[in-house]
Amino acid sequence: MTLYHGSPVGGLTELKPFLSEHGEPYIYFATNPLVALLYAVKPVPKPFSFYPYGFNKEGAVVFSEYYENAFYDIYKNKKGWLYSCAAPQGVANPTQINCAYTCAKAVKPDKVSEIPDLYDFFMQEQKKGGFIVKPRREISEKEMDFVLSELKRDIDRYDLKNAPEHAMSVFIKEHFPSIWE
Repeated sequence: MTLYHGSPVGGLTELKPFLSEHGEPYIYFATNPLVALLYAVKPVPKPFSFYPYGFNKEGAVVFSEYYENAFYDIYKNKKGWLYSCAAPQGVANPTQINCAYTCAKAVKPDKVSEIPDLYDFFMQEQKKGGFIVKPRREISEKEMDFVLSELKRDIDRYDLKNAPEHAMSVFIKEHFPSIWE
């Protein structure tokens, strides 16, 4: 099985585990290179996460734009690297996230590809049918209510109202102003 790791950092000769949002030091991999490349951009700082994707019935990766032009905003003119390797010993799926695997030990990649503009790359993949950008107008009210409730939870949990200059606070105020007020 080939595994992929997306990164904003090029030239890595070894992928090393870092403390993850799941509380353990891991390297994250995906069996789908498109999923891995979504993580080559960090739209919000840790411990926060903003990777609104899923899969349709045909298995295509679907990125949901929870605000207008989100995909363009996050990925246009961003460079990324796609590392690949054969599944190392000790690879596991403790998160139960579809196609996601972790490894707690350093791994040497077999191959690396530089993607000069991730947005352009994903738009080419969209033409091939393996990737879909679901625009804001197609997001159901129920789905948006869930997303907004999760963001509100983060505002409260991390006391972001008392840290208005924090990168996550700025992100929420800019893209979801109705829940900030």
